[in-house]
Amino acid sequence: MKIDKDFNLVIGLRIRELRESLGLSREAFSEKCDLSSSFLAAVENGSKGITAKTIYKICNATNISADYLINGHDHGFETDIVIEHLSHIDEPYRQYAIRILTEYCNAIHQKPNS
Repeated sequence: MKIDKDFNLVIGLRIRELRESLGLSREAFSEKCDLSSSFLAAVENGSKGITAKTIYKICNATNISADYLINGHDHGFETDIVIEHLSHIDEPYRQYAIRILTEYCNAIHQKPNS
């Protein structure tokens, strides 16, 4: 029983971290994921577990890998968050943001002149 409770708490904390990193209130996040706000609160505090269907809803709505929620592997988490943010920007502005990110990445990968 303790393993289930610990697992629920860890998953709940990851979901809360995801929600907060997206800058969403519990109500906005639950609406985005087609969940009730009270259910989301119970999941975030670890008192309720979630099904594969709920994981799918959250991952599909936020473009986040289930690997992060289940296993805590966050090697793509930051990238997923950036993609989620970019997906909500109008097309011309998204292209500007992509150009800025590309230029930034190119600049940091260049070796400084010796």
